[in-house]
Amino acid sequence: MIASALKPSSLATRRFEAPDERADGGRRVVMLARDRVLIARGVAGVFMRIALKPCAYRGVLLRLLRLDDAGFHYEVRLAHRDPDFGVALAECADEAEAEAAWSHWARFFGLPKLVERVEGFPETQSPMIGGIVARGAVQRRRGRGLRRRPRFLARRKVGRPELCERVAADRELFAGWRPEV
Repeated sequence: MIASALKPSSLATRRFEAPDERADGGRRVVMLARDRVLIARGVAGVFMRIALKPCAYRGVLLRLLRLDDAGFHYEVRLAHRDPDFGVALAECADEAEAEAAWSHWARFFGLPKLVERVEGFPETQSPMIGGIVARGAVQRRRGRGLRRRPRFLARRKVGRPELCERVAADRELFAGWRPEV
């Protein structure tokens, strides 16, 4: 059962089984909570349990699953860079129901809403305004932020090309190495 009937609540942990092609028996167990996503499955007789924080996911993705005689079918899923960690949250035949589930799950996990207009290329639902996602999670810089140059480096002058010496092709720069001509 995909979590189509499951509505996220503020404190509840949701547990359901989902289809998984690579897992033993073709099924895996998924547990969803505000602070973690737990995926349990067996592959080739080895049982594994993978716990991920919601921030490891790129966002909550809305995509068109298929089109048939009944109309469009939409899927809401947690999008991860590794497709094995993606989790289908809901399948809906009604567009309004799909958008409601999409908004609920994005708020539940605190993730940006993504939409897949071209298959395999999710993009943010809201346009970027000044480098900040409008109506979504704030994108944060990883690693070191902007840093000032140390004082002694700030005083150094930029080199002038006319003072640079040209190296002849026949001259050896380092022991055993000659520039290629």
